[in-house]
Amino acid sequence: MANARVVNDAVGTRRQQTLLCLALFAIAYSAQTVSPVMLFYTVDLKLSTTTLTLFFTVYAIGLMIAFLIGGPQSDKRGRKAVVVPSMGLLLLAIIALLGAAAWGEPMILIARFVQGVASGAVFTVGTVWLRELAGTKHAAGAAMRASGVMAFGFAVGPFVAGILVQWLPLPRILSFVIALIAVVAAIAIARSLPETMTEHRPGRIQIGLPKGTVTGFLCYLVPCGLLVYTFAMLSLVAFPIQLGEAGFVQIYFILGVSALLVQGFAALATIWAKRLGPGNAGWMAGLCGAAGCALGYLAVQPGGWPWVLPASVVIGLAGGLSMTSGVTVADLLAPPERRGALISMFYIVVYIGYSSPTVLSLIWGKQTMERGSTIVGLGIAAAVIMLILAIPGRSILGRRAVSAANAAETR
Repeated sequence: MANARVVNDAVGTRRQQTLLCLALFAIAYSAQTVSPVMLFYTVDLKLSTTTLTLFFTVYAIGLMIAFLIGGPQSDKRGRKAVVVPSMGLLLLAIIALLGAAAWGEPMILIARFVQGVASGAVFTVGTVWLRELAGTKHAAGAAMRASGVMAFGFAVGPFVAGILVQWLPLPRILSFVIALIAVVAAIAIARSLPETMTEHRPGRIQIGLPKGTVTGFLCYLVPCGLLVYTFAMLSLVAFPIQLGEAGFVQIYFILGVSALLVQGFAALATIWAKRLGPGNAGWMAGLCGAAGCALGYLAVQPGGWPWVLPASVVIGLAGGLSMTSGVTVADLLAPPERRGALISMFYIVVYIGYSSPTVLSLIWGKQTMERGSTIVGLGIAAAVIMLILAIPGRSILGRRAVSAANAAETR
């Protein structure tokens, strides 16, 4: 990467690492706490379901841009120099969302895009910053802590907001006020922490698929990436909308509970994925996605709302298994100097799945996410992905293992 800097080893204390974890939790909380409010705005402002899906899609586009440019920028400017301004930008986005009822739909879309860019930069660069504060010896553990606290924030944020929007007064205000306080605290923490980048070294940014990874990317990483959020979006869009049409009243609360279960079990699934290995975890993620859609279809029938709970659990397992497997396989396929590029491409596929409600609505109409047949169709798609990962996907991993073994023998 151009003008990258050399990283000091273990420049942070344990207390500083803990503080950065708290800051990452606060940003993750604020990023996802808006989900029930987006549903509230859709109902309160009488917007279409397609508009609701766009609120999530523009956020995903912002995230994808941040994944591509955030890391390289932090290599040139420093981790702290990217994270702190990004947090300030996130603060402005939340203020804009707070006034969105007065400013209307265009402001929501702009604010969500800015929120995606800012949050994505903090998530990616903040994780690297924590690894560098911990030092090389403890970098892997630091990365796991970063993933854990962010997953906790993703789970708790919409759950708390769902309760606030469903039963407390001022539903448009309370969730955002708490998010603002969380971001202000995160900014204060980040400003107090040391920079981990010092000296320059030559290099240039390389974006795109590394040589020799195209087949693995298409047959394993693409289907695996689509499993991460495509089905999780059912809990944020399709389930609450269809439950409301079926007569269930507490749609904001059920969105929060569903998001809590999806994110919580996604975090637990990372442990399971490591035990299974990518050869098995990939196709099992597809199986969980299909099972989640089957249970979800039962949930949106009149009186079937309790099925949302097991549906959210297995959808969370699908997301956790596929995310862990995808990152693991990206590490296996790419040479060390291009791993970041391949993982970035994998994340782009992941957030294309996050945008799936909008894509489906544009293809099949504005009421797509309001129909139970959409859940059935996604279940069939999950089964097809399962077969791809079980046959050509596993085959590629097997060939890769053989090549690695042969290379080791010739050394």
